[in-house]
Amino acid sequence: MSSIYLPGRIKFGEGLSKNIGREFHDLGCKNIMIVCDEGIVSSGILNTITQYLDEEAVAFAVFDHVIPDPDVQCIYQARDFYIEEQCDGILAIGGGSSIDTAKGAGLSVTNTEPVMNYAGVDNIHHLLPPLVAIPTTCGTGSEVTNVTVITDEHHVKYPFVSDHLMPTVALLDPELLYSLPSHLVASTGMDALTHAVEALTNKNDNWLADACAIKAIRMIGEHIKQATISKDKDSLSEMLYASSLAGIAFSLSRLGLVHAMSHPVSGIANVPHGLANAVLLPYILNFNLVGEPEKHALFSREFGVAYQGNAIDTAQAGVEAVIKMNEQLGIPKSFQELDVDKGLIPQMVEDTFKSGNIQINAREVNQTDVEKIYVVAFTGEFHYYSTQ
Repeated sequence: MSSIYLPGRIKFGEGLSKNIGREFHDLGCKNIMIVCDEGIVSSGILNTITQYLDEEAVAFAVFDHVIPDPDVQCIYQARDFYIEEQCDGILAIGGGSSIDTAKGAGLSVTNTEPVMNYAGVDNIHHLLPPLVAIPTTCGTGSEVTNVTVITDEHHVKYPFVSDHLMPTVALLDPELLYSLPSHLVASTGMDALTHAVEALTNKNDNWLADACAIKAIRMIGEHIKQATISKDKDSLSEMLYASSLAGIAFSLSRLGLVHAMSHPVSGIANVPHGLANAVLLPYILNFNLVGEPEKHALFSREFGVAYQGNAIDTAQAGVEAVIKMNEQLGIPKSFQELDVDKGLIPQMVEDTFKSGNIQINAREVNQTDVEKIYVVAFTGEFHYYSTQ
């Protein structure tokens, strides 16, 4: 059984962001809130977008106080700003944190209970205000997903899943990625790869999710190095496209253990989400592959790995390909390299099991397994223990 529901409009094209004013006219919005972070302001992207809005006489107010892994306070600040400025629509510009903040603020405008009451699946009762999302990284996928993530006062990241969270319009403009620093291309690109891999290999089966994930994996394998190292424009365009495909995939099929474990790393140790995923991905692929060997072998083949004679060996070769890719992109091999306190592992293990992705992970997992994976990911001493 599978269910497909994709209510948002997705538009892709170089220079497409210049049409942003007309998009809001079509939505009947006259005074919008722009949600972004300081990086979007300093990059000049905000100024470019606001010029386009001025040309179409769309009024706007800028909320530029987005923080990484937005918390409840950040969501409420954005909501209050929206109300005070008497806005009638929202424009999110940036990476996952900006788009998640916009979604959280929007749901808080139209749903009046405390925001954390809506965490989980299908707990949001009312539509958000019109929301247009313009991603400026190649990793979030949030512009096309029914998911947002909000951090509570205990630094635990909670997913919110609802069709109401799907942006009304996603504008994918590759031009906005051309100035993205290489290290962010690498980490957000590996984040997109993680989205696609987990959507493909978890225990949920959805034909459209699989199709989108497979295409995304192939595109990322072919283009992430050129996009990162040489900032090739065509490759950056392909990475943006792949990121959205991966977002569609996990909206339909959800994720797995990488995200369950990376959320505590981000929430407690302040490691950027995409980077946490990139570090964890090979260790968890290594653990998971015996749970769904055929699916992991399929990932390996689409990632450019030759068939090794059987599914397990092909899947293992895929793990080695991801390790090599991380090295080429300059992704740290361990959390120790990121100065994460190893003493945080017990809390991270506990918080991992607050994720609903545990139940659909490719392989059954317990606390001892998670602790082992964290320890290995902290030291960087890779062990092929998945078949034991």
